[in-house]
Amino acid sequence: MSYLIFARKFRPQNFEEIIGQEPITTTLQNAIRQERIPQSFLFAGPRGVGKTSTARILAKALNCVKGPTEKPCNRCTTCLEITEGNSLDVLEIDGASNRGIEEIRNLRETVKFKPAQGRFKVYIIDEVHMLTTEAFNALLKTLEEPPEHVKFVFATTEAHKVPLTILSRCQRFNFKRIPVAEIVKKLEEIAKEEKIKCEKTAFFLIAKASDGALRDAESLLDQLATFSKDKVKEEDVLFLLGHASETVYFSVLEALSAKDGQKVFSLVRELYDGGVDLVYFSRGLLEIFRNLLVLHCAAKGEEFIEMSESGMEELKKHKEHFSRGELLLALSILQNLQGQLRRNLAPPKLLVETVLLKLLHLDGFRPVGEAISDSVKHGPVSGTDDFSSRPRASGGGFVPPQNSGIVAQKRKTDEPPASSAAAGETVRPENPLTTLNEAEAIWPRVVEYVKSKRMSIGIFLSESEPIEISDGCIILGLPAEFQFHKETLEKNPNQRLVEEAFEVISGKKVRLQFVITQAPSEENSADAPREDAGIKLPEIINEALNIFEGAKVIRKE
Repeated sequence: MSYLIFARKFRPQNFEEIIGQEPITTTLQNAIRQERIPQSFLFAGPRGVGKTSTARILAKALNCVKGPTEKPCNRCTTCLEITEGNSLDVLEIDGASNRGIEEIRNLRETVKFKPAQGRFKVYIIDEVHMLTTEAFNALLKTLEEPPEHVKFVFATTEAHKVPLTILSRCQRFNFKRIPVAEIVKKLEEIAKEEKIKCEKTAFFLIAKASDGALRDAESLLDQLATFSKDKVKEEDVLFLLGHASETVYFSVLEALSAKDGQKVFSLVRELYDGGVDLVYFSRGLLEIFRNLLVLHCAAKGEEFIEMSESGMEELKKHKEHFSRGELLLALSILQNLQGQLRRNLAPPKLLVETVLLKLLHLDGFRPVGEAISDSVKHGPVSGTDDFSSRPRASGGGFVPPQNSGIVAQKRKTDEPPASSAAAGETVRPENPLTTLNEAEAIWPRVVEYVKSKRMSIGIFLSESEPIEISDGCIILGLPAEFQFHKETLEKNPNQRLVEEAFEVISGKKVRLQFVITQAPSEENSADAPREDAGIKLPEIINEALNIFEGAKVIRKE
């Protein structure tokens, strides 16, 4: 006896059975009723949300003996053949395995023939974005002037890869992920019909793990029905997926709020020994802190949180254990953890433990503005001497030491710098970077900052490097072949962006100058005259170059 998996057995057979896509099904039904049916459709959206099922139902609605009808009978020969996938008038093509120009040329030949028994020949091309450029070009002519008896339905998970020339000739429908509540409802119906006993929390976990894909949820329920003995329980779902339960996350929150490092390490060890996927655990932890922040920020935050009823009640108990500032910092730390786990910088267990230690001391971190303000009012806290050598101005800003060589900039009226305390601002210290080592230490972060603002300028900047600091001005050198980069970086908005990056990263004012570094050449050899672009170098420089073997002039104005 053949076995039919749930995803096929419970596949929708009419528009009413498609869940979570009501705007699309309503539009298609209205189009059929009003006889305003376009030649080509594009169904775009995530996997497992009903794109191909909707295409089949549309084909049945067009070719049913009672049609075109918005409610195909599913009893006539045409409907049954389409359901079973052996209709001569409905051709399903896999775009991933039939992506070449020859397959599309064959399609162009077959569209000329009339339907075998229905009204329309319907071509359903799944994963259409996988077609080659040549195949799309071959298809384009047919889409421009298709025969009246032909309808095209293209399905794709990556609509951005479909050429605009194709998109412009299709009526597009965007399928969305199916809400957890609707997936749970459908799973309960399947379980009832199949006589499967299942805990309500298990339904919720299955639906959440499917990430909005009903097909994935049905397949998982099918697997769990075989895996579980008498009843599908919450622990069965967690074990099969390698996930942690909600109670584990709440235990972590309790340990963090109680500053219980022993319990934190014990929980991580239990998860690791129990085979829990620590990558997924870290995502769940990120979601938990996100949910806590939602409760802080929204009056009815429950509407934006996907969690079981019991879990929601428990979450609310932890809301006041963390301030908004602590939650924001925790989210930043956990977001960085996701990147570290993807790059395999260290074993997942070590990375997760390290992050939990940081979260254990969230209340030890203070906003920079608050720390500076306290330093101005009361002096630096014990153990810090960043500002101990600087006289403090009564207005809340810092005055450089008398012997620092830095002069505070005055207004055009020659008045002393005015305090901004009245405006609620903190004056930035005016001491610049003084050593090349300082500039080199923060250079990678400066480049990344600029890339985050303007990628093209960041790429240009990455070809340069700090080579000198002179009179408080940082000299950035570029090789001779990057003259265009130099000219671009010197434009006022771009140079200001780089200066801003230095100021944000270092907290100090900077001035910049871009120069071309001169590569070593035969003319600069020890036996040749020391000249630069036809200009004779000073004798003292020539002597220095002769003393230090391999030395070269790197700065060229």
